[in-house]
Amino acid sequence: MEKIPFVDLIAQYKNIKSKIDLAINNVIEQTAFIGGKYVKQFEADFEKEIGVNHVIACANGTDSLYIIMKSLGIGPGDEVMTVANSWISSSETISQTGAKPVFIDIEEQWMLAS
Repeated sequence: MEKIPFVDLIAQYKNIKSKIDLAINNVIEQTAFIGGKYVKQFEADFEKEIGVNHVIACANGTDSLYIIMKSLGIGPGDEVMTVANSWISSSETISQTGAKPVFIDIEEQWMLAS
């Protein structure tokens, strides 16, 4: 039986290899690892792409979840619903704000048992 990869990152990379390699080379040569013109350009391009006025690039999805919750005023005394079968960041960032993660599921029996 042939194994079909869930995501073929090699094929995606090979398709735009020259562009990716050039972008990485430029960042390294200019030591533009944090902030700078490449991040500003990404934010401007993404604002235009999704039709919003402000975009803030984050290091990762965990940071973005935390920033979103803090900007919404979520903190101690709050409860935030999240699914139980998600990555640890979903509940971790809720806890970091001081709020309590509440795990939910689509199965009514599961919710009643917890």
